[in-house]
Amino acid sequence: AVKNFKVINNIFKGNSLGEAASGNAVHLWYCKDVFVNHNTISGHRDGIYLEFTESVKIYNNSSFENVRYGLHFMFSHNAEYKNNTFNNNGSGVAVMYTRNVLMENNLFENNRGSASYGLLLKDIENSTVINNKILSNSTGIYVDGGGRNHIKNNLIKNNAWAIRIYASSSGNTIENNNIIGNSFDVTTNSN
Repeated sequence: AVKNFKVINNIFKGNSLGEAASGNAVHLWYCKDVFVNHNTISGHRDGIYLEFTESVKIYNNSSFENVRYGLHFMFSHNAEYKNNTFNNNGSGVAVMYTRNVLMENNLFENNRGSASYGLLLKDIENSTVINNKILSNSTGIYVDGGGRNHIKNNLIKNNAWAIRIYASSSGNTIENNNIIGNSFDVTTNSN
């Protein structure tokens, strides 16, 4: 694994025309102890993509107008992302097949489309979503298959769906969120 490096103070500007013909701006595969800080990213497939990474810290980045995700985790554990802005992407952030992620003080805004999310949590465990602003997305937070996650103290406002949590999820705690002015507040596919 590639270890102990930084990606700091860069501007990544692409001219993405579609998902299949585009690459990712910051693509981290099989890395450990990486610091991604103060980057401006636009016009790519995914702004930041992580696969099989560990202990990555993503702070103070702006990722916008990317075709797919502003930030995309796959099998990338023990990470944190804080103080980032994800707006006008196909979807804001996807955290998939991952555990132990801290998601704090981020802005997820205007990520819209038929299958678009501010924050997508797919089969993730033991993670925390805290003090974020999730505004004007198709779905604010989408949880499918998550377990033992804590979603608290977030502002979830003016989304079509505030929180969509599927029956494949269990043991999650959702508390002290301000859920305001959404078309639907909380939905599920089970009683």
